[in-house]
Amino acid sequence: MQITYEQLQQIYNRKGYNFFDRGSYNLNIFGIRSDNPLVDEFNDFIGLAYRDVSRNKIVHLFNATTKPGLYWLKQKTGSVNGTAILIPGQYKSCWTLGFHKGYQALTQKAIGVFNIWRDNDMDGDLDTSGQVFSDVTGLNLHTTSFKNDVEKVGAYSAGCQVIQDDLDFNIFLAVVIKSSMIYGSVFSYTLFELNDF
Repeated sequence: MQITYEQLQQIYNRKGYNFFDRGSYNLNIFGIRSDNPLVDEFNDFIGLAYRDVSRNKIVHLFNATTKPGLYWLKQKTGSVNGTAILIPGQYKSCWTLGFHKGYQALTQKAIGVFNIWRDNDMDGDLDTSGQVFSDVTGLNLHTTSFKNDVEKVGAYSAGCQVIQDDLDFNIFLAVVIKSSMIYGSVFSYTLFELNDF
């Protein structure tokens, strides 16, 4: 998938979302959820859109999942109410630069910043409707493994937004850290669906 900075900005504007464009490294962190019904695949994207120090418009897209893995959908639920599935939308000031399992990542800033569905039937399929919850904790943006190539989502996401490849994640994190030095360590996230494009 390819998308330009201008196209992305238009989609943000069309949906009434804030698009950050006031200076260099003013980040727009976003996800694009595919319409592919297969679970346990890295068939979504996580992206960054920003201007560099020369005001060039930059868009990065990384293979990712915005959905929980099969482990949490079939073997174990992340909560008594079910496994978290993030609802598409814009979530302002939802993440802060912190640590996930010992390495730097984006971590949930507070309870109540996200809206989710909960999948509780353990049939292995995504339940993307029903009651909306905001009780999720630990919904972070991180990667899979710094030691192994990972092909399946598995237990790596119980609702977290996960970049598949650690090298891609390192690129993502380097930009996030540069941004944090200018604007602070709190970040917003916007989750789109593929049909928004």
